[in-house]
Amino acid sequence: MEESKLVLCVCGAGINTSLNAKNKITEFLNAKGRSDVQVIHAMIGDIAPYKGRKNMVIVWMTQMDDSYGAPGFKGLPFMIGSKKAKEELAEKIIAKLDEISEE
Repeated sequence: MEESKLVLCVCGAGINTSLNAKNKITEFLNAKGRSDVQVIHAMIGDIAPYKGRKNMVIVWMTQMDDSYGAPGFKGLPFMIGSKKAKEELAEKIIAKLDEISEE
């Protein structure tokens, strides 16, 4: 069985910035009528079980870890960006997720 598409939003404590990113991405997906993507938030200490997962991108609200093995995005615009910047970043994240899911 193929793993579902996943956006993993990661921050230091898993309760504020990553939750904010999760909510913004979920709003974007709902507006687009997309129900094929799971969006979760977690603290950086809890993401080890996701390593190596296919069909996943990470939104880093902390320093990015390029060695993690999944495409990553800096999530700061979800905290301080304009509405347009947030929408554009969500669009890029989902486009990348769709791209790697087709491979």
